[in-house]
Amino acid sequence: MIARLETRWHVGVQSFAQDGGYDPAEVPRELSWYVSASITDIAALVEADGYAYDFGHSSLRVVDGRVHMAMSWRLSAERAAWAAARRLDPRGPLRRDLAEHVAHELFTLPSVCETDAVMTAHYASGHGSIQRTWRPSDRRRATTH
Repeated sequence: MIARLETRWHVGVQSFAQDGGYDPAEVPRELSWYVSASITDIAALVEADGYAYDFGHSSLRVVDGRVHMAMSWRLSAERAAWAAARRLDPRGPLRRDLAEHVAHELFTLPSVCETDAVMTAHYASGHGSIQRTWRPSDRRRATTH
């Protein structure tokens, strides 16, 4: 099973620098590296022997003290393994769950979750494309993803 996940991030330079102990000048690079390196460590993806491939469509810039970052991935996992890892019905909408779960996990990464980050994810649902935006207030809600 394959899903495509596109994310757009908006993170305050000072917010990420203070939370992670980074020099503000290093924040764009550190944030990009952190998210890229962390995606393959998402527990359900590891358990399902899945993988996230860099899709190559990315941008990184700072505007008005905020990092604007776009990152895209091709996510892959064997359908039955993903269903087992997530304890879902293997006949259900697993492709959407794969993309949505990975997006949620990225947004709640330890070095991102205490910042003012806003992330918008785009992914397919089987019934068209979905765009979902997560804001800091969304991190405090139930983490059932």
